[in-house]
Amino acid sequence: MRVALIALAVTALAATAATALAAPNDELDQAKAAYRGGQYSRALPLFNALLYPPPPKLASAKDLADAYLALGVCRFETGDTPGAKREFDQALSFDTNVRIDPLIVSDQTAIDAFNQTRIDREQRTAAETERKRKADLRKLRESIIGFESHPLYLNFVPFGVGQFQNKQPGKGIAFAAGEVVTLTVSASIWFYLVNTYGIRSTRVLAEDASRVRRLQQIEIGSGFAFLGLWVLGAVDAYLHYKPQTRAEIDESLLPRELRDLDKPAPKKQSPQSSIHIVPMVTPDGAGIGLSWEN
Repeated sequence: MRVALIALAVTALAATAATALAAPNDELDQAKAAYRGGQYSRALPLFNALLYPPPPKLASAKDLADAYLALGVCRFETGDTPGAKREFDQALSFDTNVRIDPLIVSDQTAIDAFNQTRIDREQRTAAETERKRKADLRKLRESIIGFESHPLYLNFVPFGVGQFQNKQPGKGIAFAAGEVVTLTVSASIWFYLVNTYGIRSTRVLAEDASRVRRLQQIEIGSGFAFLGLWVLGAVDAYLHYKPQTRAEIDESLLPRELRDLDKPAPKKQSPQSSIHIVPMVTPDGAGIGLSWEN
């Protein structure tokens, strides 16, 4: 008894599965029949029911490509051009070689719309392929060029060292020149006063007191100017600091394909027509003629 029940259940499941498989095939046959007969308004809902909502009821890529293509024609013939192009694009995603059979569809405008969709898809695919190719080449180029590391502490070294590290030579020269001048003035006056009057200035004569005081003021002022430029240069270098930059190399050493990555594609120039005056010699005399060059 139990064996009989199991057999009955298996038979019922098999029949259900066969019915489920047969139903889409029957609907597809009906849709194809209406499509081949030019009954686009009748074929449209039949194909649409097989494909939408996702996932489609069809399994093979060929059936899907043919169904989307036929649905696109139906949409085009019923006035839905944007929807037709969407279905054409879907058909091409399953089979790039799918085509509209002119023996079934005689409307050349529908065939032209499909062909334009195919061209647009090929251009998009080519552009995406080129974009990925360039991205891979950029990664290769970066791996060849490498990076240069910059120590953080150099930002706080005087005389424009931080600016030179940040590839700002103009600023580096300005800070270095200012700091050299102010430090030289301050240090020179200090050495002069120490050598002349001693560290404590105990040998300053009364008539020299005013001049020594002015020199000390200049010494201190230039010293503070040096410190101010040092601090300002350190802050500026830190604000523009980059831990790593691309290493500089001779671009001519790279393969042409890597050198020309960022160059814009050359613009195609439209052919120009021109008229040329050509001298002509005949048995009876001479003259001129006009020639047209396209």
